[in-house]
Amino acid sequence: MKLPLSRDEILHLIDHCWMAEDPDKDEHAFLFRMIQEKHRVQFEQAFQETDPEAHEAFGQRLNELAEQRDRSEQILYWLYRDSELRKQGKTLPDQWEQQSAQN
Repeated sequence: MKLPLSRDEILHLIDHCWMAEDPDKDEHAFLFRMIQEKHRVQFEQAFQETDPEAHEAFGQRLNELAEQRDRSEQILYWLYRDSELRKQGKTLPDQWEQQSAQN
């Protein structure tokens, strides 16, 4: 079962949790910083390696990088949600069941 997850939900978590936490103390903020750094390096490499005349190829490569970054952030989102639920003695399947029962 897949719960709908919007980009806005991920961005809210990024802005209010991972960007506000110290990456040296919070593992999710640390992993988010690593995702950002990896994306920055890949973007710079794509910019340097792509022929200036190959606009379509460059645009396609940037889209691929953005998709990879978004997927990494989504995975981190679910790891964070799972971690927070486990602190409460729950699991993601418990939450899904609860939401299914409410609908």
